Amino acid sequence: MKKLLFELLVVAGGMAFAAGCGRAPVSVATEAERLADPLSIARMDGRDTVMHSSWDRTGGNDDWGTFLRDSAEPGWKVVADLQGPGVLTRFWFTGAKDGLPFRFRFFFDGEAEARFGGDVKEWCGGGMEPFAAPLAEYANYCWHSFVPMPYAKSLRVECEAGPEGAKPYFQLSETKLPPGTEVESFAWPLPDRDRAALARLREVWSEGFPAGAGTETVEAVLSAESPVMELEGRGVVRRLGFEPEWGLVPEGERDALLREMRVGVRYGGAQEESVWAPLGDLCGMPWRRVRAKSLYFGMEGEELFCAFPMPFADGMEVRLDSGKYGKVPVRVRAVREAVGRRELKGLGRFHAAWKRSGLKEVGSPHPVLHARGEGKYVGCLLAVCTLDGSYWALEGDETIRKDAETAPGWRGTGLEDYFNGGWYYQNVMAAPTHGLLAKEPFRTVQYRVHAADPSVFAQSLDMEFERGPDNVSHAYFESTAWYYLKEPARADSARLAPGYRKTPTDPRLDPFNAMAAAWNAERFGDWTGARDEFARRLATEGPGWTPGARRMAELRLALYGEAIAGSREAGTLAPFLEDADPKVREAAEVLRSERAGESVTALLWANMPAELFIDGECVLRAGDPAEAAVAAVKPPAGEHLVAIRTALQAYPDWVLLAMRKGDWFAGTEADWKFAIDPPGEAVEADFDDSGWAAMQGTGVKGPPEEPYVQVAVDPWIGMQSRAVGVRPTGDKPAEGTAVYRARVVFP
Repeated sequence: MKKLLFELLVVAGGMAFAAGCGRAPVSVATEAERLADPLSIARMDGRDTVMHSSWDRTGGNDDWGTFLRDSAEPGWKVVADLQGPGVLTRFWFTGAKDGLPFRFRFFFDGEAEARFGGDVKEWCGGGMEPFAAPLAEYANYCWHSFVPMPYAKSLRVECEAGPEGAKPYFQLSETKLPPGTEVESFAWPLPDRDRAALARLREVWSEGFPAGAGTETVEAVLSAESPVMELEGRGVVRRLGFEPEWGLVPEGERDALLREMRVGVRYGGAQEESVWAPLGDLCGMPWRRVRAKSLYFGMEGEELFCAFPMPFADGMEVRLDSGKYGKVPVRVRAVREAVGRRELKGLGRFHAAWKRSGLKEVGSPHPVLHARGEGKYVGCLLAVCTLDGSYWALEGDETIRKDAETAPGWRGTGLEDYFNGGWYYQNVMAAPTHGLLAKEPFRTVQYRVHAADPSVFAQSLDMEFERGPDNVSHAYFESTAWYYLKEPARADSARLAPGYRKTPTDPRLDPFNAMAAAWNAERFGDWTGARDEFARRLATEGPGWTPGARRMAELRLALYGEAIAGSREAGTLAPFLEDADPKVREAAEVLRSERAGESVTALLWANMPAELFIDGECVLRAGDPAEAAVAAVKPPAGEHLVAIRTALQAYPDWVLLAMRKGDWFAGTEADWKFAIDPPGEAVEADFDDSGWAAMQGTGVKGPPEEPYVQVAVDPWIGMQSRAVGVRPTGDKPAEGTAVYRARVVFP
C-alpha cells in the first residue's frame, strides 16, 4: 500500500509539473485520472466517440466477421485502422472457440512490429496486469477492456481470422482528439506512472468516487403535501438518495411504488423538468428493488440513489410526484458539493428521459432518446419483457444518429453486446459502468454508462434499439436515457399516467418465474430482495400453484427470514417436519439433518440423466429439468473424489451440483476436469484423470435455459444460485457419456 501511495504521489507530481509548463500530454495516466474524476462525465469538453464494429453491412443479423480488410500477413484481419491523435477507450469481443486462443495485436504510429498483443483470453481475462477487473475482464461470455490506449499518429488493430466455426464479434470505441494534441502513445510494458494511475482507477471504480471537498448533505421529507426540495445558489449534487417509509406500503405493493412515484428535476427556475422518470427507473430499479449498485445508481439498504453529478448554477428543484402513495413520506438526501464559477461553466446539466414502447409498436424500433441542443449522451438503462417465448428480442441492434448524419454513424451488433454481454447473457451482475440486474424467462434489465466513450452532439442525437431483427419481436421496451445538455431543456420522456407505467406482465410465464427471480436477488447477496420478491410471487401467482408448491414456498420464505436475521431458529422447521405433504416432510428432514451436523445437503440438477458419485458410490440421481434432486449424504470429514456421470444431450444441456453443510459450500465450477466416453471406471476415486482437461469458460447460462424454463418451487435457498452449471466444452458426439471430476474436502 505504501508503494502504491508513493507511485500515486509521483503521478500527481509529474502531472502538476507538466501542467505548470502547459497542458499535460495525453497519456494512459492522464486518461486514467480523467476516468477517476467524478465530474468527468458531466464535462462539456467535446471529446466525441466513434464506434467501429462488425455489424452486418447487408442489414441482416450476421453481425460477425466483418473486417476492414485482410492483413498483409495471411491469416490475420484488420479490425480498425485509426488515425491520430486519439484514444482507444473501449474494446469488446466475443466469438472465440472454446479452449482455443484468439490473438489480437496493436500497431502504434506506423510501426512495422506490433507494440502490444496476445491472446484475448489472457490480456482481457486477468492474465496480464494492469488489464484487470473492473477495467478488463471476461464476463457474460464476452471480453472487454476500458484500459485507455492513446496514440499520437495511428493505431491499427488486427486479429486472427480464427479457426473454422469461430464467429468474431467486435466493437471498438475511438475518442478523436483535436489536431495538434500532444499524445504519449501507449507503451508496453507500461511505465510505473501509468500502472499506478490505473491501479488508482480500479480502486475508485471498485469502491466508488470519494467525497469532494466542501460536501454537505441536505435532507427533506417529501410527500403529496410537501413535494419539493429546493437547493439554492450553485454547486453539484453528487448523489440523490430516496428512502420511502416502506412500512407504510402494503408488502405486495412495495415494488409498484417504484413506478407509481416519479422524480422531476428543474434547474434555475426553469418551467420544464430536465429529469422526468419513475423513481425506480431513475435509480436503476425499474421493476423491483435489488440491493445492487453501479458507480452511478442503485440501492443500498432501504435507500434508492442516483449518483450522476447534477451541476446547477442558479438553484435546483427536486420534485416528487407520489401518485396514490401521497401519504407515504420519502426522505430525500442530496449530497451537495461546492464548485467555483469557472469550473461550473464547463459542466453540462444532467437530464434523464424515460420511455416505454410495447405491442402496439411492433414493426418499429424502440426510441431511447431524441435530444436537441448541444450535449452528450452518457448511457441508458433498458428493461425488456418479450412475449415471444424466447430471448429473440435481444438480437436487435442499437443505432445512434447525430447532427447532420443522414444514416446512423454508430451501429451495434446486438442488444446484449451494447451492454458488454453476449449470447443472451449468463447470469446477473453489477459492474461499475455496465451490468445485468435481472434475467428470467424472458425478461432482462441491463445498463451501460459511457463514462469512457460518450457520444457528443452539437445539434441533435437520436438513439434507438431494434425490436429484435426487423423489429418483429412482441416485446415491451422501457428505457431511461442519461444525457447532459449545455442548457436545461424539457426531458425527452413519455408522460404516461401511472396505470400505463406498470410493470409489463407475461401471463404464460410469470407463474413459473418465481425461482429465477429469487436466484437473481440471491446472486447479489440480497436476501431481503429475494424474500420480498418470493412473497409477492406467492401472493400473485401462488393461487395457481399446487398445495405442495405453496407449502414449499412457505418453507423457503421461512428460511429467507432466518437468512435476513442472521440466525437459525429452532422452531422454524418444526411445522414442516409434520406436514401432510410427504415431499415437504422429506425436504424439512434433509435440512434438519444438515443443521444437526449429521449430513451434507447435496443437490443435483440436470436436464439429462445424471448420477452423483462420492468415492465411486452413487449417492444421487437426477434428470428432471424442472426439479432438482436432493439427498442428505454423509461422507467422513476429509478429501473425497466427487464425480458426475451424465448422458450426452444436444444443446442446451447442463448439470449443476451444490453441496452445503452449515457455512461450508462446494459445487460444480468451470475448472472441474471432464472427459467424454472415458474408458474404465471413471467415477472411481483411484481412476487416473491426469490426462483430462479442465473445462473452459465460466459455465452455462442460468440454468434453466430455454426451452426448459419451468422450475418447481423448492426450499433450497443459496444453492442453485451459488453453484455453476456445466456442460462439455468443445465439439462432442451426438450420443455417449460425459464424466466430471473434482477432489473436494468435506467438513
